[in-house]
Amino acid sequence: MQKISKTFSTEGVDISLEALLQAREDRAFLQQQLLAKYQKTLLSFTLTAVGSVKKNELYDYLFAKGLENLTACFNHLNIKPIEALIRPLETGHEALFVLAIEAATLKSEMIALEDSSPLSRLWDFDVIDKNGKLLSRAKFDFPPRSCLLCEQEAKVCARHRTHAIDEILAEMQNRAQAVYFAERIAELAYKALLKEVYLSPKPGLVDLENNGSHQDMTVQTFEQSAEALRPYFMQFVLKGMATYKADISQILSQIRPLGMLAEKAMYQATQNVNTHKGAIFAFGLVCTAIGRLYAQNKPYDVTAICHLVAEMTQGICDELKHYPKDQPLTAGVRFYQQYGLTGARGEAESGFTLVQQALAMLQSHQDKSFEHQLQIALLFFMQHNQDTNVVNRAGMSGLSFVQTEAVKRLENKEILQNATALTQSLRELDQACVKQNISCGGSADLVALTVFFLSL
Repeated sequence: MQKISKTFSTEGVDISLEALLQAREDRAFLQQQLLAKYQKTLLSFTLTAVGSVKKNELYDYLFAKGLENLTACFNHLNIKPIEALIRPLETGHEALFVLAIEAATLKSEMIALEDSSPLSRLWDFDVIDKNGKLLSRAKFDFPPRSCLLCEQEAKVCARHRTHAIDEILAEMQNRAQAVYFAERIAELAYKALLKEVYLSPKPGLVDLENNGSHQDMTVQTFEQSAEALRPYFMQFVLKGMATYKADISQILSQIRPLGMLAEKAMYQATQNVNTHKGAIFAFGLVCTAIGRLYAQNKPYDVTAICHLVAEMTQGICDELKHYPKDQPLTAGVRFYQQYGLTGARGEAESGFTLVQQALAMLQSHQDKSFEHQLQIALLFFMQHNQDTNVVNRAGMSGLSFVQTEAVKRLENKEILQNATALTQSLRELDQACVKQNISCGGSADLVALTVFFLSL
């Protein structure tokens, strides 16, 4: 497994007190100019930068992440800056935004943003109304911001110099590294979803050749969905870090709300098409497990991740056994009651046993191209996975058909070992699946997870 980490340089130019004071005066003058020119709400963004160096690789990263979050916030509020001044100065990063929004509304959003990320304590967002009045947290019944290193008020610790600069910088470094790590994991998850949908041909599934058995989605639908989910994969990793001390039995309930938000984002991106609901479940668990292992300074190899997922989801299939009679039946509950199928829940509770078996099986196919290996993995999942997506569309007879056809190809070495022959055979199976309205969506999710583990 590759080590996903980065140490940000803190080297830079020492800035004198006189230069810092002049920079502060210059910023205040700019603020007054913008207020006079536009008579609109003004947002000032700076960093909590300690020591005599005010611009370095670490601060560049923190500033970039702050701007990314501000852009997302502006999009959420459906506003665009009337004017924006982005100033990554040697005396310290700063940005000024003129915005057509009520100052109180913006301040509420900035307070929420200041509590949204491990980096948020390092961002300072000042909201100034059109009359030049600075809005405070106290006005909104929020306590003063706490210290980076303890529970005391930040201003008190700064006034008394409670903590050494090196200690504060080390904490900043730790937070930046954690977010960088979470971003890299989310990027791998995002690319795994794309790799799965681009894999072609896939029986009954959306791919680059056709839309399979689906009339309501295309490759573009999956691309939009994956893009919408990428920030949530990062949040799952960060949630795993934040809850690393919590009892393992509590984690599932703590990440479920985040999973619901991810589903909502998916449906918004796809105009209510279910592209990745199963993937949200699987990748949400895996990303959370990785974050927990990272925070515990433990190896995040496939075995450790899957073992932790199994622990996190222990008893999740019992929810199917004891489903409340007064609640509407979901497809998953119905298939469990009718056929004893546990679907995605069972796979997670087993620690993704099928994925681990597929990874071991692919060891003997490393001489083949990556796409060829994934096609073999897909057939493996089609043979062994009790895919409730198939059952939902074509009943148990459809599942039996899929499993039988997968076995035929896996046991035919002339087809399996030849990339061209296997591709042609999968095209023929694709046509047969489309005729029966079969789509192996559950197996596709496992392929995506396989891609993720291989890339990790």
